[in-house]
Amino acid sequence: MSNQDTEFYTGLIRAYFDSANDAIFVLCNELKFLMCNRLMEEWIGFSEDTLTCHNQRRPITELLGDTVSVEKFCAAIEQVLDGHPQRIECFIHPHGAQPRWLEISMTRVDVEAGDMVIAVARDTTRQREQLAKIRYQSTHDALTGLPNRVMLQNLLGSFATTIGPLAALAVDIPRFRDVNEALGYRMADEILEAVARRIEHTIEGDEGATTGHLTGDRFAIIASGEAAGNIDRIAAAIHEELSRPMQHNGLELTLGSSIGIAQFPSQVEHCTNLLQAAETALHHAKQNAAAGIENFYPELYGEGSERLSLVNDLRDAVDHGRIHVHLQPIIPLQENDGIRLEALARWERDGVDVPPDEFIALAELSGHILSVTQLVMEQAVAQSAQLIRDGFVSGIAINLSPHCLMDRSFAERVGVLIGKCRVPASSLTFEITEGVAMSERMHQYTVRELRALGVHLSIDDFGTGHSSMCKLRHLPVAELKIDKSFVRDMLTDEGNATIVEASINLAHSLNLKVVAEGIEDDATLERLAQMGCDYAQGFAISQPLPLQELLEWLKPGAAHWLQRAINQ
Repeated sequence: MSNQDTEFYTGLIRAYFDSANDAIFVLCNELKFLMCNRLMEEWIGFSEDTLTCHNQRRPITELLGDTVSVEKFCAAIEQVLDGHPQRIECFIHPHGAQPRWLEISMTRVDVEAGDMVIAVARDTTRQREQLAKIRYQSTHDALTGLPNRVMLQNLLGSFATTIGPLAALAVDIPRFRDVNEALGYRMADEILEAVARRIEHTIEGDEGATTGHLTGDRFAIIASGEAAGNIDRIAAAIHEELSRPMQHNGLELTLGSSIGIAQFPSQVEHCTNLLQAAETALHHAKQNAAAGIENFYPELYGEGSERLSLVNDLRDAVDHGRIHVHLQPIIPLQENDGIRLEALARWERDGVDVPPDEFIALAELSGHILSVTQLVMEQAVAQSAQLIRDGFVSGIAINLSPHCLMDRSFAERVGVLIGKCRVPASSLTFEITEGVAMSERMHQYTVRELRALGVHLSIDDFGTGHSSMCKLRHLPVAELKIDKSFVRDMLTDEGNATIVEASINLAHSLNLKVVAEGIEDDATLERLAQMGCDYAQGFAISQPLPLQELLEWLKPGAAHWLQRAINQ
């Protein structure tokens, strides 16, 4: 090869070297720079000539941002020089340049002049910032900025080897729901923030006390050390502070509080159970304690101990995916719109099925409802996705807790799940109770985002609440679901039959579809079809089934029920 050719190919390689999207550099075995490309020059604020000047070669360790990164880099280099390629992430902070996190892949190259290390670096600063943001959001309440239940539970877990006392308070604001309904969610959010600041201010002198926001109108305090020893005083101080009138936008509000206290090791055997124990005590404080403050005493509350055990088992079931989904068919009565499904949560504890109403209520009370809903939603959409894509069913309905509407990241998770399972957003229906539908929660951010995704909303248990015709007309819902208490006895109770027929006519006047649930016999099914009801659901059609049994039902059962319903 001629000198001219050598120069050409050297220039070509250099051009590629400098135009690479990653930073590339070469080190000698003393960790000093031999070469680097333009992106590396930009990142560290030095030219290649400065870095590689024979008498002033700089070791890369001078550019690393902390001792941990230096130690990690040096340990990796030892492995590389021993012939083992390495990939590490470390922090660089050169003088006068922007600090960055880099993912660096390194390998050894043997040349006559000695061993060299070729490194390719990628900037991971943005990814780390996004990850930090996600971690923060997963451990902090979006409204108040306080630690959420996850973080408080992690904090309790970090005390597992602690010998000293620990304590927890659960604080409920009993009049907050009235404020929410009367003033709207925006002002209610502002008041919650004000309550959070008042609680923080009350305990700011108690070292070892951490305030958290569990959900809605419920706060918590985790106390260690001296603060744990003063927990009764702290509870009394918070109770007194929240009993004082507060001024907000020209209004004077007195919210009050109910407080549950749990202490380790005197009242609770395991410190990780403190929060649940405090909430159990809170439950009794709201019902029984004239003073509004109650301590947790397992020997006094046998049912409290059982509830605590049930909460622990529920949390374990959620963590290990032992909440399962059964699917109940919903058949069309007027047109061949296709069969739909409703996902219903099931939990078997020690070989015995726990009634869904019981463990769902427990999940609401203990703060696990978001995790349960996420688990049910993931299973339901995953199990029905192929059936929806193949046209065997037209959609899946999932019950939604009001807590989900208050979770600002819920709609985003729904969008991710829809994309992952490759189902149309329109095939997903969330059922909310009539009481929630009529409340200000329906106007929150989450509802708007869900509708923007294209999912449908349905009012569940219609007829059991107090609907306003004005509100009903403007709600972003596509369907009413008539409560089974009216449907079950409609053939023998003329009053119930009138309610059912009136509900169907009302829904149709608002261009809403109607589902009747709780159908237990063919005669009721036939009467509903005559009334013009759009969909039917109940044991007369099918009980909720695990996926494999549903597939068997769909083979002959689907055609049978569809034809039968249409003929009626």
